[in-house]
Amino acid sequence: MWALLRANQAFRRLWLAQVVSSAGDWLNRMAVLALIRHHGDGRTVGMLFGVELALRLLPTTLIGPIAGPVADRLSRRGTMIAADLARALVVLAFLLVDGPEDLPVLYGVLVLQMALGPFHDAAHSACIPGVVGRDHLHAAYALTAVTWSTMLALGAFVGGVLLTVIGADGVFIADAVTYVLSALLLVGLRLPPMPSQPDRWSWRRVLLLGELRGAFGHLRARGVLLAVTAKWHWGVAGGFLVCLPLLAPRLGGAADLGETGFAIALLYAARGVGTGIGPLLARRLGGSGERALIRSTASGFLAAGLGYLAVAAVDGGLATWALVLLAHTGGSTIWVSSTTLWQRAIDDGWRGRVVTLEQIGLTLAFTLVGLATGAAFDAGWTPSQVVGLLAGTTLLSGAVWGLAARRARWSREPAETAS
Repeated sequence: MWALLRANQAFRRLWLAQVVSSAGDWLNRMAVLALIRHHGDGRTVGMLFGVELALRLLPTTLIGPIAGPVADRLSRRGTMIAADLARALVVLAFLLVDGPEDLPVLYGVLVLQMALGPFHDAAHSACIPGVVGRDHLHAAYALTAVTWSTMLALGAFVGGVLLTVIGADGVFIADAVTYVLSALLLVGLRLPPMPSQPDRWSWRRVLLLGELRGAFGHLRARGVLLAVTAKWHWGVAGGFLVCLPLLAPRLGGAADLGETGFAIALLYAARGVGTGIGPLLARRLGGSGERALIRSTASGFLAAGLGYLAVAAVDGGLATWALVLLAHTGGSTIWVSSTTLWQRAIDDGWRGRVVTLEQIGLTLAFTLVGLATGAAFDAGWTPSQVVGLLAGTTLLSGAVWGLAARRARWSREPAETAS
């Protein structure tokens, strides 16, 4: 896996850009969550966190139908660079947030930042198969997931520390700098030629979701539609993400902005460590063949559900931290294994739109479950009760997907992937 970085310069540039921008993203999120916890009304804090999650995700649903076709028709390198530079400017507006009355400003800036993300993400994911080739695809996505997880763990932890040292404003400035550095790394990126498209760009087709309907049909024709729906079933995790800051008092979160941010950061760091370990264990123990990827996807639901079921049963801070780590080994295994399954099977010209289709389903599920979780907390449910219900739902959702996968006829036709 690491040999791929040494041997492939284009993939190395993509990876380095991911390292830099992901670190900034997690610094940013720790500051945003800490500000909400610090300035928000305690009677509605659950819904405030639910709205934060929704606003991070919903732009994918609204912008995705445009971002996917853009990634398949325009320069993918140019799209990523433009998105990075635009986000560098937008995140500086977080500096305007100074008290409870400024929370609407925080949410507004967050929407702008997230609306630019789908363009970068669709282009980035669509680049990888053409850069590494089909034989190295699982290794590339495993490394991408491990990197994302590592930067989550480090970025969250460092973000918590920086909140106590330089405050939220310093963290937001650091985030803007990481976007600029990511854009600079992508300037020299060399990619294979863009795939030709049989039809011309049509706003009417985009707005009527014709592009995404075409992606849906391509997945069905290739026999891998079920692989895309794995992340939709994992949408229960939207509730877990709302619960993490609500569980922060177990680790000593207090009214002080720095202490609150640090406690939240520790739980997000546990999530990061877990998501980094999961794909590595699955690859080592199960392999990267088709049946192995199907089994590891199904087992990911089991690990996540049981891990959070245990979180609901304990009270201690250390136990909570360790069990969150365990649960998210399953989440990342679902992510990497299912992505590899469908990326191996589809044609290069459809990758951006399939990424978008997958993300839209995931986003809607995360958003609905996250908002429901926040409402349940504000209605008087304890974090343990909410987490227990979500854990049971995860096990049920995973069982449904696993049974469908066992009965499905999976395509073995290789995609036409550039090398």
